[in-house]
Amino acid sequence: MTEAAAPQPITRHPALGLTALVTAASLTGIGLSIMTVGYPALGEAFPGVSDPTLSWVTNIFTIVGAATLVPAGALADRLGRRRMLLAGTSLFLAGSVLGGMAPSVGVLIGARAVLAVASSIINTAAVALLLATMAANRLPLAIGIWAVAGGTSSAVGPPVGGLMIEWFGWEWMFWLNLPFCLFVLVTVPLVYGESRRAENRALPDPAGGAMVAAATALVTLGIVQSDPWGWLDWKVTGSITAGLLAFGAFVRRSWNHPNPLVELRMFRFPNVRRGNLAMLIFASSWFGMFFGFTVIIIRSWGWTPIEGGLAIAPLALFAGVVGVLIGRVAHRTGHRVFILPGTALYACATMALWAVLGEEPDAVAFVVGMAVIGVATGMVFPSLIAAAVHDVPPHQYSLATAINFTAQRVSTTIGVALGLTFVTTAASASRAIDLLMGMVVVTALLSLPFSARIDTRLRHGPS
Repeated sequence: MTEAAAPQPITRHPALGLTALVTAASLTGIGLSIMTVGYPALGEAFPGVSDPTLSWVTNIFTIVGAATLVPAGALADRLGRRRMLLAGTSLFLAGSVLGGMAPSVGVLIGARAVLAVASSIINTAAVALLLATMAANRLPLAIGIWAVAGGTSSAVGPPVGGLMIEWFGWEWMFWLNLPFCLFVLVTVPLVYGESRRAENRALPDPAGGAMVAAATALVTLGIVQSDPWGWLDWKVTGSITAGLLAFGAFVRRSWNHPNPLVELRMFRFPNVRRGNLAMLIFASSWFGMFFGFTVIIIRSWGWTPIEGGLAIAPLALFAGVVGVLIGRVAHRTGHRVFILPGTALYACATMALWAVLGEEPDAVAFVVGMAVIGVATGMVFPSLIAAAVHDVPPHQYSLATAINFTAQRVSTTIGVALGLTFVTTAASASRAIDLLMGMVVVTALLSLPFSARIDTRLRHGPS
C-alpha cells in the first residue's frame, strides 16, 4: 500500500499553510492544559457539584480521545485530509460554543466529549496533511516547528487561560478557541488542496474503541469515587476490576480481529513494547503532577488563576524546547542515554520540591522546580515516543504511532484521576503534597525497568 500513486498537491504558501496546521493542532494542547487552571474555577462556579463529578470534565476528554484517534486517522485517509481537518475544526468550534454556554456540569462534560472527538480528527488530519503536502526540503524544519508548537501550546494554555478566567470568567476557557478555529477554517481552504491515500484503509474495529473507552472509564470511576465510597468498598474494587477485565477483553479481541483498533502485533518489536509500557507509566506520573499541583497552588495556597498558570507554564515550555533539541541528536546516540538520566532528574527534582513545599507557598522554589522537571520531561517524553516507533518498518509508522497515542491518552486519564483524587481529598496542602509527590515518584521509578531495556542505537554492518 503506497501513497506514491496518488499525486499530492504542494501548497503555494507553505509558511501560511504550516501556521494554519500548527494553529489547528495547538487547539488540543491548549484545550487539555487550560483545564489545569480551569478546574478550580469550575469548582467555584458550580459549588454544589462534588469533586469526583467535576473531574469528569477533564477525564472525558482523554477517554474519548483514546477511543477515537485511530478511526479519525482512517477517515482522514478515506475522505480527504483537508475535508476532515475542516470538519474537525468546525466540530471544535461547536463544542467550544456549547461549553461556553453550558448551564450545568453535565452539559460541560458533553461539550468536552465533543471537543475530544474534534481533537482526534484535527490532529490526525493535520499531521497527515503536513506530511503529504510539504515540500521535501522543508519537511525537517516544518516537523521541528510542529514539535515546538506542541510544547509551547501546552505551556500557553495555563497562563492565558488563567488570565481569561480571572478577567472574564471560566466560560472563556471555551470562547478563547473561537478565533483560532475561525483562522483555520478561513486559511486552510485557501492554501491547501485535497489530499488522501491512493488506497483507502478500512475503518478499524468500532467495538474496540468502545471497549477502550469503557475500560478506561471504569478504572477512572473507581479512582475518583475512592473517597466518597472508600477504597475497599465493593463498588470501587468492582469498578476497577471490571475495567481491567474490559481491557483484557479488548486485548483478546484485538489479537483476533482482522482490522483492530490497535494493532497489538506491533508489540513483537522490543522497543515498541518497552517504549509504550514505559510511556503508559511515566505519563501517568507526569499528568497527575501537572493537574494536581495546579489545584494545590490555587485552592490551598490561594494564588489567582493567572499566577497559577504562569507558575506551572515552565513545566510544559521547557519540555517542548528541550524535546526538540534532544531529538536532533538522539537518533545518533540512542534514546536510552536521555531517558534514564531524564527519569532520574525528574524523580530527584520532584523529591526536592517535596522536601521544601508545604502549607505556605514558596514561589521561587516552585517555579525553579517546574523548570527543572520540564527539562527532565523533555529528555524523556520525546525519546519514549521515538523509541516506540524505532524498529517499525516505514509503512507501519502510522500503526505504531496510533498505539503510542492511545497509550498516552489512557495514561493521561489515569494520571489525572489519581492526581485530582489525592489532592482534592487531602485535609491540608502539606498532606496533598505528600500524597501527590509519593504517587509521582513511585510511578516514575516503575517506568525504569522498561526504559532501561530500550535500545535504539545505530547498528552498523549488514542488516
